[in-house]
Amino acid sequence: MPASDSAWARGYARQALSDLATREVLAAAKANKCHRLHYLQMAAEKTCKAYLTANNGHEQVRKTHAYVAHVLPIVARQFYAVRNGGNPIAAWELSQVRILAREIELLAPACDDGDVREDNTEYPWRNGAGEVKIPCEYPFPGIDDSGKGIVRLVRLIHTAAEFYSSTGESARIP
Repeated sequence: MPASDSAWARGYARQALSDLATREVLAAAKANKCHRLHYLQMAAEKTCKAYLTANNGHEQVRKTHAYVAHVLPIVARQFYAVRNGGNPIAAWELSQVRILAREIELLAPACDDGDVREDNTEYPWRNGAGEVKIPCEYPFPGIDDSGKGIVRLVRLIHTAAEFYSSTGESARIP
């Protein structure tokens, strides 16, 4: 018998929580930014896949990395209300989630924005001047991974991943 959609959603969510825990260990150890961002990217991606699986079924979730920019703002709208007594997310915060979600998505080497962005957290790349750039030496200027925006985003990802890890069910909030 095939695994249920809720089992898949729980699986994605539990792995997302593990990725977030690893990110925290790396942050406490002052590991290179590329490693902290790598685990944040993976946690965000898996949380988005948990959401999509719970709401649309596992068969509808493609094997791709390009989910975070589109789906994380949707998750933010739904789970912000859960964290904040039913109050909707402020427009400025949703805008910040959109910007950070796009930057986080582009951290995956498979998401190069149509060959415009080569920087990624896993593999060396060549910049426009032909120089080899190395993730562990690159500052990733588009993301302050200790800033308030990321702290709020990590809390949001954690809240959503915890929900799906315990229920695996749809989180459509009225």
